[in-house]
Amino acid sequence: MSGAAVPDAGDGLASPRLVLRRFTPADLSLLIELNSDPEVMRYLGGVITPRQTAAMLEGRILEYYRANPGLGVWATVRREDGECIGFHQLNHIYGESWIQLGYRLFARYWGQGYATEMSLALLRYGYTQLELPCIGAMTALDNRSSQQVLLKAGLPRRGERNFSHPAYANWGPLAWFERSAPEWLAEYSPNLAAI
Repeated sequence: MSGAAVPDAGDGLASPRLVLRRFTPADLSLLIELNSDPEVMRYLGGVITPRQTAAMLEGRILEYYRANPGLGVWATVRREDGECIGFHQLNHIYGESWIQLGYRLFARYWGQGYATEMSLALLRYGYTQLELPCIGAMTALDNRSSQQVLLKAGLPRRGERNFSHPAYANWGPLAWFERSAPEWLAEYSPNLAAI
């Protein structure tokens, strides 16, 4: 970036139906509900405890904002009614230099195009405002729905990868998606204003 203040998607990055905001300590109960749903966490290593969620909120979310300007995990909110439907993220993969796109939505909001819609907005933000050279993403091998979201957002699958960080110790190989900024922008530049 050229010395200007780093933008933050949590300051209201918007798509047609959604907007992002930063999480606050007051969101702990919301995250506990999300992370304790077996259906939501099926492909994410299983449910995590309230204590683990509190640690996630403090370290992986709130402290991460301070340490990594412009990146993070943000609450995804419906513009029409202010309802938080889950979160989207653009942050480092544990133990890696890669920046990943990700999302976790309450099951009642699945199948409505929300994950893809905000993923497109975050990719636009990452490539154009943060000037990231490449963005990746990963899913469990059998999580076909999430893989479809990534494909629709313009991240092609590039095979499988293993990650050595303990957070992924039990996951085994994961489906890996990535795309460089020039490749993604070449496809999506004509429609950036609509994303």
